[in-house]
Amino acid sequence: MSAALPRLMRRPLWRQIGLAAVILTLGILVSATPQGRGWEEDFGLTWLFRLRGPVDPPRQVLVVTIDRESADRLDLPRNPRKWPRDLHGRLVDRLAQAGASVIAFDVMFQEPRDAARDRAFADAVRRAGNVILFELLEKEIVPLGAGNVSGSAELIVEKRVPPVRVLADAALGLSPFALPKTPVKVSQAWLFKPEAGGAPTLPLVVLHAHTRAAHRGLFALIESLDPAAGEEILRARSEAGGGGDLGREVRRLRALFLRDPSLAERLTARLQGSETPETSRRDQLAALIFAYGGQNSLYLNFYGPPRTIETIPYYRILGASPGEYDLSGRAVFIGTAARLQPGQLDGFYTTYTQDTGLDVSGVEIAATTFANLLARNPIRPLAPVWELALLVGWGLFLAFALRRFPGGWIPVVALAVGGIYLGGAWVLFVRSNLWMPLVVPLLVQLPVATFGGLLWRYRDVQHERENIRRAFGMHLPISVVDQLARGIDDFTDSTEHAFGICLATDAEQYTTLAERLEPAVLKRLMNDYYGVLFPPVRDRGGVVADVIGDAMLAIWATGGESRESRKRACAAALDILDAVNAFNARTPEYRLPTRLGLHCGELVLGYVGAADHYEYRAVGDIVSTASRIEGLSSQLGTRLLVSADVAAGLSDFRFRDLGRFLLKGKTHPLAICELMGAHERVTGAQDGLCAAFAEGLRVFAAGSWQAALRRFEAIESEHGRDGPSRFYQGLCRRHLAHSPGPEWDGVVKLRRK
Repeated sequence: MSAALPRLMRRPLWRQIGLAAVILTLGILVSATPQGRGWEEDFGLTWLFRLRGPVDPPRQVLVVTIDRESADRLDLPRNPRKWPRDLHGRLVDRLAQAGASVIAFDVMFQEPRDAARDRAFADAVRRAGNVILFELLEKEIVPLGAGNVSGSAELIVEKRVPPVRVLADAALGLSPFALPKTPVKVSQAWLFKPEAGGAPTLPLVVLHAHTRAAHRGLFALIESLDPAAGEEILRARSEAGGGGDLGREVRRLRALFLRDPSLAERLTARLQGSETPETSRRDQLAALIFAYGGQNSLYLNFYGPPRTIETIPYYRILGASPGEYDLSGRAVFIGTAARLQPGQLDGFYTTYTQDTGLDVSGVEIAATTFANLLARNPIRPLAPVWELALLVGWGLFLAFALRRFPGGWIPVVALAVGGIYLGGAWVLFVRSNLWMPLVVPLLVQLPVATFGGLLWRYRDVQHERENIRRAFGMHLPISVVDQLARGIDDFTDSTEHAFGICLATDAEQYTTLAERLEPAVLKRLMNDYYGVLFPPVRDRGGVVADVIGDAMLAIWATGGESRESRKRACAAALDILDAVNAFNARTPEYRLPTRLGLHCGELVLGYVGAADHYEYRAVGDIVSTASRIEGLSSQLGTRLLVSADVAAGLSDFRFRDLGRFLLKGKTHPLAICELMGAHERVTGAQDGLCAAFAEGLRVFAAGSWQAALRRFEAIESEHGRDGPSRFYQGLCRRHLAHSPGPEWDGVVKLRRK
């Protein structure tokens, strides 16, 4: 009977259920964390924008840039805040004469300037009758509870700071514009700022002013559904005067929609069934309903890189002839923006930040937000319940579908399935601005499913390899058996990326001994010598990776940065010094004083070689750096040096900071310490030496050569001969004779290994 069953049915069902549970749980947990949400915004959303490419923005929006080019053409300061305000009045007159529907300044006018020029600007704003000015938001911390008791709860509020009175009174409306960052990349924009009492932001107020012709229709729709609400809005409108009272009408409308969450849906249905003849008027009504009935913020649908929205420099508008620019019925945003300035004043990191460093300016983001509202096309993230359903369905599909294919086909099928998912997400993004999650389904769930399928597919192969290990393990080292079981190709190609601590040693008198000893005698001596070096490494969990002549390289490799591994490596180094001292005491005629250097970082472990000869090696910069640190001991007259990276946080040992060195052949300086010993074995005299040396090193780094020389000489007078102090005495004398100049940065540049 079992032979007739499909192979899938013969497999234990619990394996597939277990894999599905892992995929589902991992996907849901990652997507629910702030970090997972951040990945989706930073990477997933960016991929979708890049795949879609730039699109045409609505014609009704225009940006006038206060930029460097305009400052140069108009002979004005580069700082826009120093521009004369009557010049802005001339700009407003030009824009109003050209038929702009609304003029919005994303510029701060909170401080009074020249009174006559401020009045000239205000007169122009009043004549235009359609100018929205920027309000500044200042954060305030309000303590909650009794008094200012330490530890009491606090409330963060944002205070709205209007422009100077003469301008505020002349404007049609006042509004702030703030952007949420997650944590530094802008993907959303506020429509209503909760911390500022739900204040409407600049793009929404501009939309309200731009659609003035549709307001009566909106009020009529509201009144048809709720007569009391319609009467309330009309009364608020009749009470509104000048001085930015447009915001009051906006807040009243928002309050209506918040009181009745179904109002937007009912208004949309009523609008679709109405007989409004003009498409533009219907679109404006729909935009207003969409804006007031939505969330406090929206995800920005960027149309493309900087200047995708039509952008005209400030000076061109001022110098334009009548009719040169078609501004009729267009909302004009005015603010600082750069064309080729990575150091722009008002730039924000977005998905369209350029490789040159040019960000999207704040005024362009405000214009983009307005355009999204007007066209009702912001990015729509998948609702949480639908996202959960997607992750569950996708996880179940992967867990059961990938198991149907042979092991070699699983990665291919996984890539194909992932490509189909990505294509579907792209189509939905392009056609309906729907944002499907990408990072969790494609970079978390799909790899886990692929790995799980491969793991269980190769279960039988692993069982056979285990039999080989048991058979050959009686005759060969188990590590060699494992390599043989994987085959020659895997043997030569395998590599392992790891975090490692490298210990490099070198015997000082080896060359002299090798010259005068017979090879057989030298061989026995070195075998005895390495018999002393190897045990401390292995006892402390390290691996002897290489031996060349009198030099040994040991490694402590881990999957990631490990304080415990650094601690074991330092303990092994001290054990080696003790063992070498004992060895030299036993064989005084064949002394091999040994220097040691330790460094840590990323490395690759693998087989290096060609043809029929390979050796297992550690490859990476930290290997050569550890050797350079060991070589530095000969110049400093020390035995055991470590990098500051190795010493960081190891309170069980006493380290002496020896300064920052640019090792031969390196481009980045490295902080070097001397490992004095375990804390419990360090004497008071050694502590005093470390403290005195630290003071001398501080004076040396400050460039006070004579004072540093006196301190290092005093160290030797008090503590006896000290290699590092003598080394720095030589440097001080050299710098006294030949100053390093103003470029001195405290780094000792070594000329030899």
